Amino acid sequence: MALYIVGTPIGNLKDVTERAKEALASCDYVACEDTRRTAILLNALGVKKPLISYYKQKEREGAEKIVALLKDGKEVCLVSDAGMPVISDPGAILVKEARAAGVKIETVPGPTAVTTAAAFAGLSDGFVFLGFLPEKKADKDKRLAPFVSSPLPLAFYAGPHDVQSVLSYLFKTLGDRKAYLARELTKLHETLTEITLAGGYDEEPRGEYVILVEGAAQSSPYLSLSPEEHLKAYLDAGMDKKTAVKKVAAERGVPKDDIYQLTVKSK
Repeated sequence: MALYIVGTPIGNLKDVTERAKEALASCDYVACEDTRRTAILLNALGVKKPLISYYKQKEREGAEKIVALLKDGKEVCLVSDAGMPVISDPGAILVKEARAAGVKIETVPGPTAVTTAAAFAGLSDGFVFLGFLPEKKADKDKRLAPFVSSPLPLAFYAGPHDVQSVLSYLFKTLGDRKAYLARELTKLHETLTEITLAGGYDEEPRGEYVILVEGAAQSSPYLSLSPEEHLKAYLDAGMDKKTAVKKVAAERGVPKDDIYQLTVKSK
């Protein structure tokens, strides 16, 4: 008995891996969100398997049925409509219950929209992934609150009917920040659009979106000091004068010449 967590293409069927093909071809059942969409993938691969509908609203009941099959010695592939199961998709309950039942679990990795978008945008130093925001504002606030001041970019998923309301909410909650909207990833018309949350997004919503919002600007601990003391703190720490002047000016939002004059006065 084994449960295989199988990644599937996020748009381009050519992205399916050889391991995914092998797992889908050799398993006894395929558990999926939408049997119609998964049938299209299996037909393209020339695979015919019994499909088990496993979606968010019936996730616990579906997990019980699948675990029973696994304990009976069957092999089941868990897939989502696109990308890796569990990641903002059904599967977490099944994985936990299968592990608790002593079922062997294997991963068969595939594309994931958030990492594809992050690479597309050139993000290399990490990000905070928050997936689809809840529908109710109170739940949105609860999800986002711990990360409002994070210096790391924030990553979200949004459907075409929700993208404008999500952007509006993010602007009201985070203020104006630069953001990237990635859509149609791996497809013929994949795009990455740079916007500001204040300026909004004026293109016709189409397809699923990954929204990447820049992290919060970090305030300097020296802003409570006078400009002279601020500059002196960096110079005392060993920073060269040119770099210190530039950094203090940027942190205080003043012209570099204003800070440079402080070095002249101190001579």
